[in-house]
Amino acid sequence: MKKHINNVAMLIAIIFIVSSCVELDLDQQDAASSENWYQTSEQFRQSLNEGYRPTFFPSDGNDGAYNPGWDDDVNYRTNLGPIKSGTVDSNYSRAKNDWTNMYKAITRMLAVLEQIQTQNGVLTPTEKEEYEGEASFFLGVYWTYLITHYGDVPFYDSSITVDESFTIERTDKAFILQKIYEYFDVASQNLPVSYSSGMEYATKGAALAFKARAALYMGDNATAAIAAKACMDLNAYELHPNFEELFLSSTKESKEIIFKLPRSEEFLQTIKSNFILYMIPRNEGGYASVIPSWELLASFECVDGLPIDESPLFDSHNPFKNRDPRLLATIVPFGSLKDGDGLSPDSGSRHMAREYNPHPEHTRVFNYLTGSEETNKDTKSNQNFCSFNGLLFKKGIDSDWADKIAANDLILMRYADVLLMYAEAKIELNEIDASVLNAINEVRDRAYANSDFENPTVVATDQAKLRYIVRNERRSELAGEWLRYMDLIRWRLADVIMDGGHTYGLAPIAANADPDVIQENSDLMVNVVNPGNWFWGVTPQIDENGVADFMPLVDAGLAQILTTTSFPSHQYLWPIPDDERRLNPNLTQNEGY
Repeated sequence: MKKHINNVAMLIAIIFIVSSCVELDLDQQDAASSENWYQTSEQFRQSLNEGYRPTFFPSDGNDGAYNPGWDDDVNYRTNLGPIKSGTVDSNYSRAKNDWTNMYKAITRMLAVLEQIQTQNGVLTPTEKEEYEGEASFFLGVYWTYLITHYGDVPFYDSSITVDESFTIERTDKAFILQKIYEYFDVASQNLPVSYSSGMEYATKGAALAFKARAALYMGDNATAAIAAKACMDLNAYELHPNFEELFLSSTKESKEIIFKLPRSEEFLQTIKSNFILYMIPRNEGGYASVIPSWELLASFECVDGLPIDESPLFDSHNPFKNRDPRLLATIVPFGSLKDGDGLSPDSGSRHMAREYNPHPEHTRVFNYLTGSEETNKDTKSNQNFCSFNGLLFKKGIDSDWADKIAANDLILMRYADVLLMYAEAKIELNEIDASVLNAINEVRDRAYANSDFENPTVVATDQAKLRYIVRNERRSELAGEWLRYMDLIRWRLADVIMDGGHTYGLAPIAANADPDVIQENSDLMVNVVNPGNWFWGVTPQIDENGVADFMPLVDAGLAQILTTTSFPSHQYLWPIPDDERRLNPNLTQNEGY
């Protein structure tokens, strides 16, 4: 798929002609005339490859660092985007852009699908079947995004005229959901389990997995369970043996990956450079500004399977010690990690080519490339704009990012997610049996596989207890993969957690350009470091939704509030863009906008 998809933009630009309209992007802007296109199988292939454009698979919370962090897992210094500040309105740029892109994608795939269905002998029977399945897969994915973000939207399953686009009304999302199921059913029936050619196009497993996600997002647990189980029963997927390795740029093949968009430096498909800078340490020339929240750090269990406020193994001075191994692969660790490791709360760890240590007294860190120490730009006593809470993301980030160019594949569906979707759907149906526990424990077994600890096997059968477990399991397993936002939306917890919530950071200290000078009278030194309270000093309590309470640390001067978040209830759906409503007076608006 890399060769075909990464070259398609250049081919399309040369071959396709331009036609356009503003409303809904109903006419394909670079669509070819049927008179001079769709004459060969390769032309059909190139048109289908358009469906794999990254812009047609938007991530919830990852705008390339312009508006990062839509949920309680990710912070961006003291900045809040429209979602976490509760200021989304009918001119919200992300809602406008995604609306435009989704309808552009839908219109293009409908045009391709119609050509596939009416072509006369250009495609072999196998090609016709697979291409129809692939186009149907795209349509299922695109419509899912629209109804889960906007609710009722204008729906059409065949090309419409410009005049019709000015009058089309919104369609009940429940009706569209059934159409989505039909698209995924066609895709799962027509697509192969894999491709003998080694290409990475959409497959039967991808259609089943995305159908399960659509159903789960829309509260149809019965359909979600059936689709997820069908994907599992293909016996085509298995968990990657090493959790941390799965997300690295060097991992290009894995039986866990069900659907991805490949990236490659060779074909100039890489992660946006500004996003890399936002994620990597300042010692590596980055900004360290898109960071894991303290709430995410607190959410990982201890190795006895208990939350941090219940486990005797938790050490608030060493928050990475005796924790779920996925924590150490998700957030850059520091301090002691396990008994007997000889490390103390003020110890750092190697990340990329340097030691990472946010402790304010460690004003110098070791550079493994030069073999010498250098000024630590990732501690608040040296640099005001390093990580505001001392944390950095590690998942998928290694020394390959040092040149600010990275080609980690964009994984959009993997087998662990399918297992957890199946377990969650069955739990919500209260159909709890061995298959549910097996699905959860399969994911957890892999998490512990390369550690010194054994998975504290889940044996609970109580629905409420298992609901908490599987939701927290999703958070631990999928952190940093931009799925948390839609989890909070569908669980109806976004307003509970984020409306009137806070983001937290280290107690204040003023940076000094001289690494030999530390502001000793600062709150961070007086209240945290000198009395031996680093890192947290107090164990935060975890509520029934898995949310940690850091206000006792703030009240004791051990931390500070960075921002206060807001999430009014109408934001569970995005607004219909004003531009579209001006063009089409039949488009009603979602409540609250």
